[in-house]
Amino acid sequence: MQQFKDINVNGKDRRWKERKLQNIELGRRLEVLGYKAFARVYQCAEVLKFLKQPDGSLKLNQAWFCKSKLCPMCNWRRSMKYGAQLGQIIDVALKQQPKARFVFLTLTVKNVPGNELRDELGRLTKAFDRLFRRAKVKRSLIGYLRSIEITYNAKHDDYHPHIHVLLMVKSSYFKSSDSYIKQSEWTDMWQQSAKLDYKPIVNVKKVKPNQRKAKDEMDLRGAIVETAKYPTKPIEKMGETEEQKLKVTDDLMQALRNKRQIGFGGLFREIRKELQLEDVEEGDLIHIDEDRQEVSAGVEIVALWNWGRMTYEVKE
Repeated sequence: MQQFKDINVNGKDRRWKERKLQNIELGRRLEVLGYKAFARVYQCAEVLKFLKQPDGSLKLNQAWFCKSKLCPMCNWRRSMKYGAQLGQIIDVALKQQPKARFVFLTLTVKNVPGNELRDELGRLTKAFDRLFRRAKVKRSLIGYLRSIEITYNAKHDDYHPHIHVLLMVKSSYFKSSDSYIKQSEWTDMWQQSAKLDYKPIVNVKKVKPNQRKAKDEMDLRGAIVETAKYPTKPIEKMGETEEQKLKVTDDLMQALRNKRQIGFGGLFREIRKELQLEDVEEGDLIHIDEDRQEVSAGVEIVALWNWGRMTYEVKE
C-alpha cells in the first residue's frame, strides 16, 4: 500500500498522520490513567473515506471521530468547523449591520492548580454573564462569540484559563464617550464581575476588516482564527515530562467533563439559529464547510491507519 497524503488546494499538508500519532498518545495516557474512554480514542479516525474533487483536492466524506475534549484530531476538526461557522455568521451580520465595528477582548484571571480548575471554569462563565449584563456593555453590543482557552504552566504546575471574545459593536462605540469602554474600564468591570481581590490583566484590541492594521489592532480574519482556536492544545504541548503530561491529561479530563467552552450571544446567536448551524462541540466533524463549496461526487479514496507502520495508507 502507498502512504496517504492529503494536500489542500493551497499546497498545504493537512497532517492527518501527525494528528493521529498525537491521538494515540492521548489514548495511551488515558489507558494508563484508567479511563474507559481510551479504547474509543484509539479508534478515532482509523478509516478515512474521501471524494476526490475536480481540482485534485480531497473532501472527507466518511469517518468516525471519538469527540474527546482532548483529542488533537477532533479538536482540529472542531476548530475548522467553528471558524467556518464564525465566517458565515459574520458575513450575514455585516449585511444586516454594515457600519458595525469589531473589538477583540481577552479576559484573564490568576492561574489555578489542577484541583481547582473545574470550579474556576464555572466561576469564569458566571463572571462573563455578569459582565455582559452590565448596562454599558449592552449599550453598544450587537453580538459576540466567546471561547474559554486553557493553557498549562509547567514551571509552576498550574493552569491559565482565560476568555477570548470577539465583539460586534455599533459604529457609535468609538465615537461617543457614553459608549466607548476604555481598557481600564474593562479591567474594573471584569474585576467586579469576577469578584476578584486583585486587578486582572485585560487586553482590548480594535479589529480592522482588512490586513492593514496598526500595532494595537488586529484584522478580522485574525480575530476569527484566534477566537476559533480550540480551547485545549494537544497534551504534547502541555507538560515537559511524561509525569506532567499524565497529570495534565487527568486534570483536564476532570475539569472539562460536561463543560461548554464556546458561546454565541446577541445577533450572532440569532443568525446561528436562522442558519441552523450544528453544535460545534458535539456536532458532525466530517462536514465542516471549511471552504463552503459544493462537494462533487468523485473517485473514492480510502485511507486506513496501519498500526504496524504507524501511518495512513491508501486502500487499493
